[in-house]
Amino acid sequence: MLGWVSNMWALHWGCVIGIAGLAGAVLLMAHDQRLHAKERRRDRRIREEFEAYAALDAALHGEDLHGLARRVCRLVSKKSAFQRVAMLTQDAEGQMQVVGSVGIDELTVQELQVCSECCMEEANGEEPTPDTVGMHLGERSFAVVLGKDATDAGCGRAILIPLQTSMGKVQGALAVCADGLMSLRRQTVEETISPLEALAVKLGRAIENAETVEQLQQAEKLAGFGMLANGVAHELSDPLTAVLEFAEQIAETAEDSRIRSDAETIVNEALRMQQTVQGLVKFGHSEARIDEPVEIVGLLRELAVECEEKLESRGVHLVVDAEDNVPAVRGDEDALRQVLEHLLNNSAQAIDSISQSISEDAEREREIRVSVSHDANSIQMIVSDTGPGFAEPGRIFDPFGSGAGMGLGICYGIVHAHGGEISAFNLHPYGAAVMVELPLGEVSTQNYSSAAREVA
Repeated sequence: MLGWVSNMWALHWGCVIGIAGLAGAVLLMAHDQRLHAKERRRDRRIREEFEAYAALDAALHGEDLHGLARRVCRLVSKKSAFQRVAMLTQDAEGQMQVVGSVGIDELTVQELQVCSECCMEEANGEEPTPDTVGMHLGERSFAVVLGKDATDAGCGRAILIPLQTSMGKVQGALAVCADGLMSLRRQTVEETISPLEALAVKLGRAIENAETVEQLQQAEKLAGFGMLANGVAHELSDPLTAVLEFAEQIAETAEDSRIRSDAETIVNEALRMQQTVQGLVKFGHSEARIDEPVEIVGLLRELAVECEEKLESRGVHLVVDAEDNVPAVRGDEDALRQVLEHLLNNSAQAIDSISQSISEDAEREREIRVSVSHDANSIQMIVSDTGPGFAEPGRIFDPFGSGAGMGLGICYGIVHAHGGEISAFNLHPYGAAVMVELPLGEVSTQNYSSAAREVA
């Protein structure tokens, strides 16, 4: 009897254990199914994200970077695991600036700009600032903490994905706020950001292509203008000569003082038109450029002494801020001097255009500042002013396109003939700046417009 009871209890517990094991197996299978379903959903979402980014038209098509950035941020916020997104690009001074964002507050924007500059230094192969470099993720991304600790900024933690050109130069970055995601496994995080890294490659190429197209368009404009200038100058030369001769005869022979005065005005204006025509003729012709060492800082200080008194008489203060031991560039000193003269003259004219009848403008400081710095490859010069700024920064290098005559167009041609770059941008809250970058080292003899020797 006792044995039978023992057998029954053993059978009972065996059934219980079996049922428990079966239930556990069922639960485990259900858990595995949920995991597989979750992985399938994640894989589907990542695939759809890749497809959405591949379908994105990243070409600018006449819009500025702000328009592209807004489209990109909206798409990333909609398709990715990140709801707060920003896109940063380098401005003309090389500083990282947020050009578009979704769901990010102003404090976070400021922190992103600081962190992105440090991480981009490392991405460019430079020595980064200590204690601010992010942790590497994926192939090229960085995980960073914003502010002194995770509570200082709106999102605490972020992931930065550099936007690089085909040559590896960083043009900007995609930034996503990633508080919750940073607690996941590293592999999961890297899988999640892999579509964004592919998008960053696409955006970097798009920005690079836009810059190349802009440079080609500018070169074509200048070449076309040179041909037009020759034709116009040829047609105007003879009529102007006739007008000038008759006006001089009238000024010399007229007995009426009013007639003589009017004739002298005609002579002066005809001479000015003749100088413009001669400038047009020279703009379209090229000549060999001298290749010699040019001390840009010395040339700048020499010009500053020459024009300081004239600028002070117009109420304009000139400040020259140059680094020590700035190396010389190779090129044509006379042509580069003309670039500096054009830029200083353009800034002075911009400041003079401010209406003194407006109290805000009357209180504004009237200053031209020239900053010169250098690195291992080039020197950088920024000429800024406190004027009203450029109405159309993208067109200021078009001859006559900015209302500044041929001067800035000539600057563009000279700088590019020296293998350099020139760009323009407006300052906040007012003012404008032109940045010139000239390469160090040997510059082979090239041709450049002889209009470089003419002051606009």
